[in-house]
Amino acid sequence: MTLSPYAIILIPCALLLVVLGFVTLNRYIAYKERVALARLGFSLEDLNRDRDAAAKRQGHRGVLWGGVMTAMSGLALLLGLSTLGMGAWLIGGLLPLFVGLGMVFIYFNTAGVAPDSTVRQGALQEDAGAEASPFVTQSEEAANDGPNAG
Repeated sequence: MTLSPYAIILIPCALLLVVLGFVTLNRYIAYKERVALARLGFSLEDLNRDRDAAAKRQGHRGVLWGGVMTAMSGLALLLGLSTLGMGAWLIGGLLPLFVGLGMVFIYFNTAGVAPDSTVRQGALQEDAGAEASPFVTQSEEAANDGPNAG
């Protein structure tokens, strides 16, 4: 079975169009949802707080899901392409298989690590107690402490 040059060009373009259409539809639905919630009286802070709480509960689970799906797709491609015999086309299945396994490996290696947002918040809380100016002289310090400083 041979594909014409037009089919070789049109099939990837059609797939790209479907993916971009899905992304556009997804963003439009999210926009409509936000507008509807704003009409009900929810503020942007409420919506962001709920999204951040869900992200904290989920953690790195998205990496695991993506890794398992990528690895299983690669395994299916590998099994399907292996019916053609040994050859370079098996890379089409091996590559997503090992990328997916790498993502699963990343998930298990970072399972005990807190998400980045909590680390940044902790760093900001530590910096909140720092002095505004580290170059304060002793006379300025005595003036700031007042006469009852001991």
